[in-house]
Amino acid sequence: MKARSIARELALLGVSQLTDNLSRRQTSISVAADYSKKQLDGLLLKALTALGADAKEGIETAEGELQRGERLILESETRTIDLKEARSRIQSSIPLTKTAINQVGEKLELLMFSQQTSKEMTAVRKSLESAAKSVEAADQLLREHQQKVADIETVRSQIQSAIITAKLTITKIKTTLEPEQLVALLSRDDIRGYACELLGNWISYQKAIDAQLNEAMEKWSIRRLARVDRDILRLAMIEIVYMDVPKKVAIDEAIEMAKRYSDEDGYRFINGVLRRTTDKL
Repeated sequence: MKARSIARELALLGVSQLTDNLSRRQTSISVAADYSKKQLDGLLLKALTALGADAKEGIETAEGELQRGERLILESETRTIDLKEARSRIQSSIPLTKTAINQVGEKLELLMFSQQTSKEMTAVRKSLESAAKSVEAADQLLREHQQKVADIETVRSQIQSAIITAKLTITKIKTTLEPEQLVALLSRDDIRGYACELLGNWISYQKAIDAQLNEAMEKWSIRRLARVDRDILRLAMIEIVYMDVPKKVAIDEAIEMAKRYSDEDGYRFINGVLRRTTDKL
């Protein structure tokens, strides 16, 4: 996770608090001037609280995935009658474990951005990265050698070890994903400064950006979209038009945010609209 990715996410969570108010008034540079540094900081603090809540929810989801994966691994050893059934249960545990490790890794990166990176946390990250590689290796081994008992046992052991590592990581970081711990993110100029710039430009240029997006959507209106989808579109366009961010970078970042905050249809739609809009620039 990069500093600007965190800043974009904070800006997205911040503008969600502005949308209703600004939808009833004409956005302009004069409106942006009404928002003082203190008010922007207030928006970012609220966004940080939302980010912490989202992080904790992600950790809880990861815990659930790990429990399901762990149960399948146990059942592959105790509740199967043949190698094929054991392999099937192990195979089902792999995507659960991969997803959980990725989620835990994202939250760990967020935490490391908000604090001085200690030797302990660096070691935790390395262990988690090693666990992710073990799951990939186990998956590959299971695909290549489907019928060998020894290989099945090796795969089972690798996944069990990865699950234990992920659970230990969760234990270490779970209590630190609180707003008071994450507030250090706002002391970083590369995060706070970029998030404030995004918020200020969003307030100033929303009307102009909406006009460009409406033109690209054809027989559709940005006002008819889900709030999160339209705000992701606006932020991406602001980066491209007013902040000189390369189109590909802004679009890729928008898609990643949509994958976290929207759904599959949402991120595909956002990708299409941004590409059509930027083709006309």
